[in-house]
Amino acid sequence: MNIIQFAFDMADAVGQFVQNAKRFFYNVMLFGYRCPKCNNSLIMIAEGICKCNLCEFEFDPTVQFQRCSNCGGKPVLKVRCYSCTNCGSDIRSKFLFDGLIFEKEYFKAKMDESRKRKKEQRERVREMLAESRSAELPLQAVDIGYNTLVLVTACIFAWSLKCYNNLCKTGCSSPIFRR
Repeated sequence: MNIIQFAFDMADAVGQFVQNAKRFFYNVMLFGYRCPKCNNSLIMIAEGICKCNLCEFEFDPTVQFQRCSNCGGKPVLKVRCYSCTNCGSDIRSKFLFDGLIFEKEYFKAKMDESRKRKKEQRERVREMLAESRSAELPLQAVDIGYNTLVLVTACIFAWSLKCYNNLCKTGCSSPIFRR
């Protein structure tokens, strides 16, 4: 028995059960309600949004059908919850499976603001880095004579020969160093 596969199968089964439970919950909650435009049946298409089966009108069932238990006022979606337009008290939606809802336009605006701030910050850092660069260092041409060039070449050759010998002593068997 493969316990890992069993765990994945169990997770898939639980996920499928949750989807079926959501679908059943929405069907039960919307059972007695009809489309305000054409009086047809409704289906839930997303958390907090239902759609008419005939005219495809989409709306929030909490705002459309539910009222404040304190004063009878109409709910309005605030950032993460519903509140009454009259008395301001919180209204718990009976049309939400997980009880979680958010105002899409609010979060879209906040994400846009966040992206804009990050872009502005990157620009400020670029400008600061550009300002902090040191001036170019004027270099004069160096006259390297023949003797200096021979000396530098000999030093590089001696160093590379020493590195090659050290590699051979340590047992390096790379074909590159056998050539």
